[in-house]
Amino acid sequence: MDDCRSVYGRNGLRPYNECPVPVSPETLANTLAELTDVRGFNLVSRTLRTRGVSITLEEYDNWDGGIWTWLITVSLLPRDWATFNGEKERTAVEKEFAELADAIVRSDAHVFTVRFAAIAVSSSTGITNHGRAHSGNPSAIEYEGLLFRSQPEVLLFVALRETGLPVMPLPVVASKGPRFRRIEPDFIVIRRGITFVVEVDGDRWHQESPAAAQERLRHLEDEGVRIIRVSAEKCNSTDSAKDIAKDILLRIERMLESR
Repeated sequence: MDDCRSVYGRNGLRPYNECPVPVSPETLANTLAELTDVRGFNLVSRTLRTRGVSITLEEYDNWDGGIWTWLITVSLLPRDWATFNGEKERTAVEKEFAELADAIVRSDAHVFTVRFAAIAVSSSTGITNHGRAHSGNPSAIEYEGLLFRSQPEVLLFVALRETGLPVMPLPVVASKGPRFRRIEPDFIVIRRGITFVVEVDGDRWHQESPAAAQERLRHLEDEGVRIIRVSAEKCNSTDSAKDIAKDILLRIERMLESR
């Protein structure tokens, strides 16, 4: 990053509002989540990991070479936002989060304020079973009217869709057997009449052991569904998700050829 105080501001070579954010929103959200786990802010920590944060320039003061004040917005589900006991408690927690952000960046040129915002919910929210099979871990990210649990899921969904495959994210699958089963694969895709499940493994939102994940999907495998597993770490950018989607399509074609 540029030395902001030497190239930006009143006497700098560039406008003050072009100063780059001192840390990426993703890095800041992940680091704050680690810190807030220790502080016991579980609801906010979950939001940081699933929805991330937005960072915008709130204020600039040209004193002492320039001081940039950045606004961090954490968007909470309405039920989570409402758990704060009034504005006084919410403001106190926002101040504590701002202090944590300042500790992460540690720069005299950059300071942070934090705001907890409630996500606007449409009238249709709550009437779908999509993304709701696990009541203890409901999907918190909305993209194009669909629910997801993590950013890698969103990126992989977009990439899979671009391959031309029909994609069903987080479908609820229910059956009645020796014991009731209700499961929620990450994705179902269909190719030449054959059903495939794509599972995203290995990030903070998918903490099952391999054995537990296999047992969860055993009922589908018994019915002939093919399971494809991919690493969340390899779906953390648009380009890497596209590469994984292409690899998934190749693996599907090989499976079909070997039938």
